Amino acid sequence: MTSDLYDNHFAYEFKRLLEKTSVSCYKIAMYSGIGQDYLSRLKSGKKANPSPRTITQICLAIAHFSGQATLGDFENLFNAVGRTLFTRI
Repeated sequence: MTSDLYDNHFAYEFKRLLEKTSVSCYKIAMYSGIGQDYLSRLKSGKKANPSPRTITQICLAIAHFSGQATLGDFENLFNAVGRTLFTRI
């Protein structure tokens, strides 16, 4: 399995979540300290496979600025790179 599947899926899920919540990459960058250029590359699909820490920072920023996001939305971001928020027993 190639990483392209996850790469494109993360960009899709990230864009979808930004549109749903009306949170900009600029706001995420200001809240999280992640570079706005890096966030833009994630959104466009030019950069892929962010670390779990980066995804967590993105989720926290979105949660801070919008009440529209759900835990399921954040789980979709993690799933898009083959990870999960939840521990498996």
